[in-house]
Amino acid sequence: MDTQMLEGFGEGTMAELAELRKALDIGYTQPVTGEGFDALRVESLESTLKVLTYGATHIRLWNAIAKDTAFSTVEEYNRLLAYGDEGGGFVASGELPPTEDTTYERADQKVKYIGTTREVNHPATLVRSVPPNLIAQETNNGVMWMMGKINRALYSADADAIPLEFNGLTKQILDGAGNVIDMRGAPLSKDAIENAAQYAVDNYGQVSKLFTNPKVFTDFSKLHYAQQRFNTPGQGGMVGTPIKGYSTLAGDISFEPDQFVTRGGVVPAAATNAKAPAAPTIGSFAIASDAASQFGAADAGGYKYQVTAVNNYGESLPTAISAAQTLASGEKCSFTITDGAGTYAATAYKIYRTEKAGSTTYFVGLILARTKVSGVYQATTAYSDLNGYLPRCFGGLMLDMSPESLNFKQLSPLIKMPLAIIAPAIRWMQLMYGTPIVYAPKRNIVFRNIGVAN
Repeated sequence: MDTQMLEGFGEGTMAELAELRKALDIGYTQPVTGEGFDALRVESLESTLKVLTYGATHIRLWNAIAKDTAFSTVEEYNRLLAYGDEGGGFVASGELPPTEDTTYERADQKVKYIGTTREVNHPATLVRSVPPNLIAQETNNGVMWMMGKINRALYSADADAIPLEFNGLTKQILDGAGNVIDMRGAPLSKDAIENAAQYAVDNYGQVSKLFTNPKVFTDFSKLHYAQQRFNTPGQGGMVGTPIKGYSTLAGDISFEPDQFVTRGGVVPAAATNAKAPAAPTIGSFAIASDAASQFGAADAGGYKYQVTAVNNYGESLPTAISAAQTLASGEKCSFTITDGAGTYAATAYKIYRTEKAGSTTYFVGLILARTKVSGVYQATTAYSDLNGYLPRCFGGLMLDMSPESLNFKQLSPLIKMPLAIIAPAIRWMQLMYGTPIVYAPKRNIVFRNIGVAN
């Protein structure tokens, strides 16, 4: 008889003990190892998809702008600029009043096309997945991708720089001699908001919303913390009043924090797309005086530059960083950009510059259209830095949101168009055709060079 069986004790090697532990351990291995109790563990995956990128509520400008129907690829519109001359009006008894001519203007914007192709592998539609309906999920993903693109383009798109884009609100306001509030690196202030609202009133507008990055509004709130007063809670509570708008003599302005309003970052480490242009080169630097220069005494110092080429697909590698260019008050820095002549042509250039005496260049928010002569792109494009655009600053828009001021004309609202089945996959396009139109540029205000604390 085996006495060890009766007593329950015995001897074994460390390897045998390890095998025993492995058989009894439930484990944490991923994926499941298939050994011992661990092989019986059911994997647990939450039944909801966690969205870590932007959602519909973050697309502030697109959600706010009025929508209307377009009926042509070129949307023309008439503006009534004046009812007649400012002088006169009163006449003598029995006298024929003078004839007054109403002033009209016709303008237009071209409808542009936004789209994405989506695909779901057919076997993927048959297996249990999270989310359960992959086609519906991918359709929603396509919608959000397009809305993000459109929302960003509403701020910064420029058909001169990227011909496939429509002209965004900033471009149309500036082209229409709209008003600009230049903060010159200072934070948003009450005075700036009051002045902007007054500009709109002077042009018979009624601004109602200010769109810019949330950091700008955070700094604005911090400036007013010391002025806030609260009753002391009896048993503990919350203090603080978030500033969600500002009341001016011209009306109430609601704050619309939009993360799609970004400030310039550093140059890309690599081309952003395989079809991006070849990297350009820069040279022929020259310093000269210019009455339009915004380089002041406090700005005098050395600055370095880099440039990237862009087209509809993406952004190229940057040029080599330039030597420091020393500027004094009232001067400008001019240089030439030579195209890289790659397979995919550049249509514009992004300008990067250091802060004074800095070593890292930042996008200044300016995309310079490549020079054309008789519709043909030229090998070189000239640029002059007057210090109008500052690195590491935000822009913003204060808008009269009435349909008389601006709207978005849609030749086609968002549609889903199936594609032919040429493989075991379901493919479709999601498309929208449209353009924003700013009917009254002078009733809207562009904010430029808003500084933030970090």
